[in-house]
Amino acid sequence: MTDYGLIKNELAVLLQCDSELMDKYDAYIKNSAAAVYSLLKNQQDEDDLRIVHLCAAKAYYQIALTEDAGDGITSFKAGDVSYTKNASYADNAEKLLVYAQKNCREMIKGEGFAFKAV
Repeated sequence: MTDYGLIKNELAVLLQCDSELMDKYDAYIKNSAAAVYSLLKNQQDEDDLRIVHLCAAKAYYQIALTEDAGDGITSFKAGDVSYTKNASYADNAEKLLVYAQKNCREMIKGEGFAFKAV
């Protein structure tokens, strides 16, 4: 399984926070590491930096989904002041996740179903 410490450090960079505050995200880290590990073609790739980044991006996306679900506010107006959220936190995190998945394409099993012979 991918080293949790490596994922935690990468996630701290993505979240732009101190790695000591990362304990509250342990469940996300463990979940993403297990999910990615199950998709690896070769388990020896588990600590490859691209895989570590993919695990962190997956955890980051899960965190973003959780936090986006919390406020639900996309815009408001108070007198002359107005605020509009252009892109959600989860949308940006999803873009990062897609990028990380593309970087690991050759190390990850395909998720699709294919006929090998008829």
